[in-house]
Amino acid sequence: MASSDFRLIKPITITDAKLTSSSVPEAVVAEYAAGTTYAAGDIRGITSGTAQDVYQSLQAANVGHAPASSSTWWKLLGRVYAAYSSSVTYALGAVVTDLVNHLLYESIIASNTGKALNDTSGWSPLGATNRRKMFDKAVNSQTLAPDSVTVVVTPGELYNTLTLLNVSGSSVVVGQADSGYTRTRSLVSHAALSWYDFYYTEPVWVGDLVLDDLPPYLNSPLTVTVNSPGSMAGIGGFFLGKSKFIGKTQWGLTAGVLSYSGSITDKFGNLTMVKRENAKKMNFEVAIPKGYEDEAYRYLRTVTDVELVAIASSDWAMTLSYGYLGQWEVPLAIDDKKASFEWRGLI
Repeated sequence: MASSDFRLIKPITITDAKLTSSSVPEAVVAEYAAGTTYAAGDIRGITSGTAQDVYQSLQAANVGHAPASSSTWWKLLGRVYAAYSSSVTYALGAVVTDLVNHLLYESIIASNTGKALNDTSGWSPLGATNRRKMFDKAVNSQTLAPDSVTVVVTPGELYNTLTLLNVSGSSVVVGQADSGYTRTRSLVSHAALSWYDFYYTEPVWVGDLVLDDLPPYLNSPLTVTVNSPGSMAGIGGFFLGKSKFIGKTQWGLTAGVLSYSGSITDKFGNLTMVKRENAKKMNFEVAIPKGYEDEAYRYLRTVTDVELVAIASSDWAMTLSYGYLGQWEVPLAIDDKKASFEWRGLI
Protein backbone atom coordinates (compact mmCIF):
# COMPACT_ATOMS: atom_id res chain seq x y z
CA MET A 1 0.00 0.00 0.00
CA ALA A 2 1.16 3.53 -0.73
CA SER A 3 2.07 6.03 1.97
CA SER A 4 -0.58 8.45 0.66
CA ASP A 5 -3.43 5.95 1.04
CA PHE A 6 -6.22 7.17 3.33
CA ARG A 7 -7.16 4.27 5.60
CA LEU A 8 -9.47 3.74 8.54
CA ILE A 9 -9.11 1.07 11.21
CA LYS A 10 -11.56 -0.34 13.74
CA PRO A 11 -9.15 -1.19 16.58
CA ILE A 12 -9.20 -4.65 18.12
CA THR A 13 -10.27 -4.55 21.76
CA ILE A 14 -7.36 -5.88 23.81
CA THR A 15 -8.97 -8.10 26.44
CA ASP A 16 -7.21 -9.94 29.27
CA ALA A 17 -7.00 -13.03 27.06
CA LYS A 18 -5.39 -11.06 24.22
CA LEU A 19 -2.80 -9.31 26.38
CA THR A 20 -0.33 -12.18 26.59
CA SER A 21 2.20 -10.34 28.75
CA SER A 22 3.37 -6.90 29.84
CA SER A 23 6.52 -5.63 31.52
CA VAL A 24 4.38 -3.14 33.46
CA PRO A 25 3.02 -4.57 36.74
CA GLU A 26 -0.60 -4.18 37.81
CA ALA A 27 -1.10 -6.34 40.93
CA VAL A 28 0.67 -6.36 44.28
CA VAL A 29 3.57 -8.86 44.48
CA ALA A 30 5.40 -10.58 47.36
CA GLU A 31 7.24 -8.24 49.72
CA TYR A 32 11.00 -7.82 49.67
CA ALA A 33 12.78 -9.42 52.66
CA ALA A 34 16.23 -8.10 53.56
CA GLY A 35 17.73 -11.48 54.54
CA THR A 36 16.59 -13.40 51.48
CA THR A 37 18.81 -14.23 48.52
CA TYR A 38 17.15 -13.43 45.19
CA ALA A 39 17.90 -14.77 41.73
CA ALA A 40 18.10 -12.68 38.58
CA GLY A 41 14.57 -11.91 37.40
CA ASP A 42 12.90 -12.27 40.80
CA ILE A 43 10.21 -9.66 41.43
CA ARG A 44 9.49 -8.15 44.85
CA GLY A 45 7.72 -5.11 46.23
CA ILE A 46 8.11 -2.39 48.85
CA THR A 47 4.75 -1.32 50.31
CA SER A 48 3.69 2.00 51.81
CA GLY A 49 0.00 2.21 52.66
CA THR A 50 -1.97 0.86 49.69
CA ALA A 51 0.85 1.66 47.23
CA GLN A 52 3.62 -0.76 46.34
CA ASP A 53 6.76 -0.10 44.27
CA VAL A 54 7.63 -3.24 42.28
CA TYR A 55 11.25 -4.14 41.56
CA GLN A 56 12.99 -6.82 39.50
CA SER A 57 16.32 -8.35 40.55
CA LEU A 58 19.05 -7.71 37.97
CA GLN A 59 21.62 -10.20 39.29
CA ALA A 60 21.89 -13.60 40.89
CA ALA A 61 22.95 -13.98 44.55
CA ASN A 62 21.16 -10.75 45.34
CA VAL A 63 21.06 -10.43 49.14
CA GLY A 64 21.09 -7.43 51.45
CA HIS A 65 20.65 -4.84 48.72
CA ALA A 66 17.68 -2.55 49.37
CA PRO A 67 15.76 -2.16 46.09
CA ALA A 68 15.10 1.57 46.44
CA SER A 69 18.80 2.41 46.81
CA SER A 70 20.54 -0.33 44.80
CA SER A 71 20.03 0.41 41.12
CA THR A 72 22.78 -2.02 40.07
CA TRP A 73 20.90 -4.85 41.79
CA TRP A 74 17.26 -3.88 41.27
CA LYS A 75 15.22 -2.24 38.53
CA LEU A 76 12.01 -0.36 39.30
CA LEU A 77 9.15 -1.72 37.17
CA GLY A 78 6.43 0.60 38.43
CA ARG A 79 3.94 1.35 41.18
CA VAL A 80 0.82 -0.71 41.86
CA TYR A 81 -2.00 -0.49 44.40
CA ALA A 82 -3.68 -3.05 46.60
CA ALA A 83 -6.81 -4.76 45.29
CA TYR A 84 -10.01 -3.37 46.80
CA SER A 85 -11.53 -5.32 49.70
CA SER A 86 -14.89 -4.48 51.30
CA SER A 87 -13.57 -5.64 54.69
CA VAL A 88 -10.63 -3.20 54.81
CA THR A 89 -10.90 0.30 56.29
CA TYR A 90 -9.28 2.82 53.96
CA ALA A 91 -7.83 6.21 54.87
CA LEU A 92 -8.59 9.45 53.08
CA GLY A 93 -6.52 9.48 49.86
CA ALA A 94 -5.91 5.73 49.76
CA VAL A 95 -5.80 4.32 46.24
CA VAL A 96 -7.05 0.82 45.36
CA THR A 97 -7.28 -1.32 42.22
CA ASP A 98 -10.28 -2.94 40.59
CA LEU A 99 -8.36 -5.79 38.94
CA VAL A 100 -11.43 -7.06 37.07
CA ASN A 101 -12.00 -3.82 35.18
CA HIS A 102 -8.38 -2.55 35.45
CA LEU A 103 -9.35 0.73 37.11
CA LEU A 104 -8.01 2.78 40.02
CA TYR A 105 -10.08 4.53 42.69
CA GLU A 106 -9.17 7.02 45.42
CA SER A 107 -10.90 7.18 48.77
CA ILE A 108 -12.45 10.62 49.31
CA ILE A 109 -13.36 10.04 52.95
CA ALA A 110 -11.59 8.79 56.06
CA SER A 111 -12.53 5.48 57.70
CA ASN A 112 -13.89 4.18 54.41
CA THR A 113 -15.24 0.68 55.07
CA GLY A 114 -17.61 -1.41 52.99
CA LYS A 115 -18.48 1.25 50.42
CA ALA A 116 -18.58 -0.19 46.89
CA LEU A 117 -16.20 1.33 44.36
CA ASN A 118 -19.12 2.72 42.36
CA ASP A 119 -20.36 4.58 45.46
CA THR A 120 -19.39 8.18 44.71
CA SER A 121 -19.80 9.16 48.35
CA GLY A 122 -16.69 7.14 49.17
CA TRP A 123 -14.65 6.75 46.01
CA SER A 124 -13.44 8.86 43.09
CA PRO A 125 -12.40 7.08 39.85
CA LEU A 126 -8.83 7.77 38.69
CA GLY A 127 -8.98 5.98 35.34
CA ALA A 128 -7.18 2.92 34.06
CA THR A 129 -4.30 1.19 35.80
CA ASN A 130 -0.84 2.06 34.51
CA ARG A 131 -0.58 -1.22 32.60
CA ARG A 132 -3.87 -0.63 30.79
CA LYS A 133 -3.62 3.10 30.03
CA MET A 134 -2.30 2.38 26.53
CA PHE A 135 -5.53 0.48 25.80
CA ASP A 136 -8.01 2.85 27.51
CA LYS A 137 -8.79 4.99 24.41
CA ALA A 138 -7.59 8.16 26.17
CA VAL A 139 -4.54 8.91 24.04
CA ASN A 140 -3.14 11.58 26.38
CA SER A 141 -2.89 9.15 29.31
CA GLN A 142 0.24 7.00 29.02
CA THR A 143 1.41 3.64 30.29
CA LEU A 144 4.76 4.61 31.81
CA ALA A 145 7.78 2.68 33.06
CA PRO A 146 11.51 3.41 33.56
CA ASP A 147 13.73 2.64 30.54
CA SER A 148 11.29 0.54 28.51
CA VAL A 149 7.75 -0.78 28.07
CA THR A 150 7.20 -4.19 26.46
CA VAL A 151 3.85 -5.81 25.66
CA VAL A 152 2.97 -9.03 23.86
CA VAL A 153 -0.47 -9.15 22.25
CA THR A 154 -2.16 -12.18 20.63
CA PRO A 155 -5.25 -10.70 18.96
CA GLY A 156 -6.98 -13.88 17.76
CA GLU A 157 -8.12 -12.09 14.59
CA LEU A 158 -6.53 -10.72 11.45
CA TYR A 159 -4.49 -7.54 11.71
CA ASN A 160 -2.08 -5.76 9.39
CA THR A 161 -1.53 -2.35 10.98
CA LEU A 162 -0.17 -1.13 14.31
CA THR A 163 -0.60 2.51 15.27
CA LEU A 164 1.15 3.91 18.36
CA LEU A 165 0.14 7.37 19.55
CA ASN A 166 1.63 9.69 22.19
CA VAL A 167 4.78 7.58 22.52
CA SER A 168 7.68 8.64 24.76
CA GLY A 169 10.99 7.02 23.91
CA SER A 170 13.93 6.90 21.56
CA SER A 171 12.97 3.81 19.55
CA VAL A 172 10.27 1.20 18.98
CA VAL A 173 10.97 -2.46 18.21
CA VAL A 174 8.15 -4.63 16.81
CA GLY A 175 8.31 -8.36 16.14
CA GLN A 176 5.77 -10.95 14.98
CA ALA A 177 6.47 -14.48 16.17
CA ASP A 178 5.13 -16.66 13.33
CA SER A 179 6.31 -14.64 10.34
CA GLY A 180 9.69 -13.54 11.66
CA TYR A 181 8.71 -9.93 10.90
CA THR A 182 10.79 -7.38 12.83
CA ARG A 183 11.11 -3.62 12.60
CA THR A 184 13.05 -1.04 14.59
CA ARG A 185 11.91 2.58 14.26
CA SER A 186 13.76 5.57 15.65
CA LEU A 187 11.60 8.12 17.45
CA VAL A 188 14.16 10.91 17.24
CA SER A 189 13.69 13.53 14.53
CA HIS A 190 16.05 16.41 13.77
CA ALA A 191 14.59 18.18 10.78
CA ALA A 192 16.63 21.38 10.50
CA LEU A 193 16.38 24.28 8.07
CA SER A 194 19.99 25.38 8.52
CA TRP A 195 23.34 24.09 9.77
CA TYR A 196 22.96 26.33 12.84
CA ASP A 197 19.62 24.73 13.73
CA PHE A 198 21.09 21.28 13.20
CA TYR A 199 23.84 21.83 15.75
CA TYR A 200 22.15 24.12 18.26
CA THR A 201 18.48 23.13 18.44
CA GLU A 202 17.07 20.22 20.40
CA PRO A 203 16.02 17.10 18.47
CA VAL A 204 12.30 16.35 18.58
CA TRP A 205 10.87 13.03 19.72
CA VAL A 206 8.32 11.61 17.30
CA GLY A 207 5.18 10.87 19.31
CA ASP A 208 3.06 9.04 16.73
CA LEU A 209 3.92 6.29 14.26
CA VAL A 210 2.32 3.57 12.17
CA LEU A 211 3.59 0.20 10.94
CA ASP A 212 1.33 -0.79 8.08
CA ASP A 213 3.25 -3.72 6.60
CA LEU A 214 2.49 -6.36 9.25
CA PRO A 215 1.87 -9.82 7.74
CA PRO A 216 -1.85 -10.60 8.23
CA TYR A 217 -1.59 -13.60 10.56
CA LEU A 218 -4.57 -14.62 12.66
CA ASN A 219 -3.10 -15.78 15.98
CA SER A 220 0.52 -14.66 15.78
CA PRO A 221 1.78 -12.93 18.96
CA LEU A 222 3.03 -9.40 18.37
CA THR A 223 5.76 -8.02 20.64
CA VAL A 224 6.14 -4.25 20.94
CA THR A 225 8.90 -2.53 22.93
CA VAL A 226 9.38 1.19 23.45
CA ASN A 227 12.91 1.99 24.61
CA SER A 228 13.88 5.08 26.56
CA PRO A 229 17.20 4.40 28.34
CA GLY A 230 17.66 6.55 31.42
CA SER A 231 14.17 8.05 31.35
CA MET A 232 10.50 7.10 31.32
CA ALA A 233 9.15 5.13 28.36
CA GLY A 234 5.48 5.60 27.57
CA ILE A 235 2.65 4.59 25.23
CA GLY A 236 -0.53 6.65 25.13
CA GLY A 237 -2.46 4.70 22.52
CA PHE A 238 -1.91 1.15 21.23
CA PHE A 239 -4.17 0.40 18.26
CA LEU A 240 -4.02 -2.84 16.30
CA GLY A 241 -6.36 -3.78 13.48
CA LYS A 242 -7.05 -4.34 9.80
CA SER A 243 -7.03 -1.19 7.68
CA LYS A 244 -9.72 -0.26 5.15
CA PHE A 245 -8.57 1.65 2.05
CA ILE A 246 -10.73 4.67 1.13
CA GLY A 247 -8.69 6.55 -1.47
CA LYS A 248 -5.62 8.70 -2.08
CA THR A 249 -5.05 11.64 0.27
CA GLN A 250 -4.49 14.87 -1.68
CA TRP A 251 -2.00 17.64 -1.02
CA GLY A 252 -3.44 20.57 0.91
CA LEU A 253 -4.35 18.61 4.04
CA THR A 254 -4.52 20.82 7.13
CA ALA A 255 -3.92 19.51 10.65
CA GLY A 256 -4.34 21.32 13.93
CA VAL A 257 -5.68 20.84 17.43
CA LEU A 258 -8.94 21.15 19.29
CA SER A 259 -7.86 22.91 22.50
CA TYR A 260 -9.82 22.43 25.70
CA SER A 261 -7.76 24.98 27.63
CA GLY A 262 -9.31 28.16 28.92
CA SER A 263 -8.63 31.22 31.01
CA ILE A 264 -9.75 32.69 34.33
CA THR A 265 -9.93 36.44 34.91
CA ASP A 266 -9.93 37.83 38.44
CA LYS A 267 -11.73 40.98 39.59
CA PHE A 268 -8.70 43.10 38.70
CA GLY A 269 -8.60 41.85 35.12
CA ASN A 270 -5.57 39.60 35.55
CA LEU A 271 -5.83 36.63 33.24
CA THR A 272 -4.55 33.15 34.11
CA MET A 273 -4.37 30.38 31.52
CA VAL A 274 -5.82 27.01 32.55
CA LYS A 275 -3.94 24.31 30.63
CA ARG A 276 -6.04 21.33 29.60
CA GLU A 277 -5.64 18.55 27.05
CA ASN A 278 -6.00 19.01 23.30
CA ALA A 279 -6.91 16.68 20.46
CA LYS A 280 -5.98 16.48 16.79
CA LYS A 281 -8.21 17.70 13.99
CA MET A 282 -7.80 17.43 10.22
CA ASN A 283 -9.45 18.59 7.03
CA PHE A 284 -8.46 17.05 3.71
CA GLU A 285 -9.58 15.74 0.35
CA VAL A 286 -9.34 12.20 -0.97
CA ALA A 287 -9.35 10.91 -4.54
CA ILE A 288 -11.59 7.84 -4.52
CA PRO A 289 -10.94 5.47 -7.46
CA LYS A 290 -13.62 5.42 -10.13
CA GLY A 291 -16.03 2.58 -9.57
CA TYR A 292 -15.16 2.42 -5.85
CA GLU A 293 -17.48 5.22 -4.75
CA ASP A 294 -20.37 3.00 -3.61
CA GLU A 295 -18.06 0.77 -1.58
CA ALA A 296 -16.40 3.77 0.09
CA TYR A 297 -19.77 5.38 0.81
CA ARG A 298 -21.22 2.17 2.27
CA TYR A 299 -18.24 1.64 4.56
CA LEU A 300 -18.07 5.27 5.67
CA ARG A 301 -21.72 5.18 6.69
CA THR A 302 -21.12 2.10 8.86
CA VAL A 303 -18.23 3.79 10.72
CA THR A 304 -19.69 7.27 11.10
CA ASP A 305 -19.92 8.11 14.84
CA VAL A 306 -17.62 5.17 15.60
CA GLU A 307 -14.20 5.52 17.27
CA LEU A 308 -11.50 4.77 14.69
CA VAL A 309 -7.85 5.20 13.83
CA ALA A 310 -7.26 7.41 10.79
CA ILE A 311 -4.14 7.23 8.64
CA ALA A 312 -4.20 10.06 6.15
CA SER A 313 -0.57 9.45 5.20
CA SER A 314 1.92 7.09 6.82
CA ASP A 315 4.72 9.54 5.94
CA TRP A 316 3.41 12.25 8.26
CA ALA A 317 2.93 11.69 12.01
CA MET A 318 0.62 14.70 12.15
CA THR A 319 -1.94 12.78 10.03
CA LEU A 320 -2.23 9.82 12.42
CA SER A 321 -5.08 10.10 14.87
CA TYR A 322 -7.61 8.27 17.03
CA GLY A 323 -11.06 9.79 16.92
CA TYR A 324 -14.10 9.93 14.64
CA LEU A 325 -15.30 11.16 11.28
CA GLY A 326 -16.91 14.58 11.20
CA GLN A 327 -18.63 15.84 8.06
CA TRP A 328 -17.80 13.97 4.85
CA GLU A 329 -19.14 13.53 1.34
CA VAL A 330 -18.35 11.19 -1.55
CA PRO A 331 -18.73 12.53 -5.11
CA LEU A 332 -18.85 10.35 -8.19
CA ALA A 333 -15.34 10.52 -9.59
CA ILE A 334 -16.35 10.89 -13.25
CA ASP A 335 -15.63 14.64 -13.03
CA ASP A 336 -12.50 14.13 -10.87
CA LYS A 337 -14.08 15.91 -7.91
CA LYS A 338 -12.48 14.84 -4.64
CA ALA A 339 -14.17 13.56 -1.47
CA SER A 340 -13.86 15.93 1.46
CA PHE A 341 -13.33 14.79 5.05
CA GLU A 342 -13.40 16.38 8.47
CA TRP A 343 -11.68 14.46 11.25
CA ARG A 344 -12.02 15.00 15.00
CA GLY A 345 -9.47 13.43 17.32
CA LEU A 346 -10.14 12.34 20.89
CA ILE A 347 -7.96 13.30 23.85
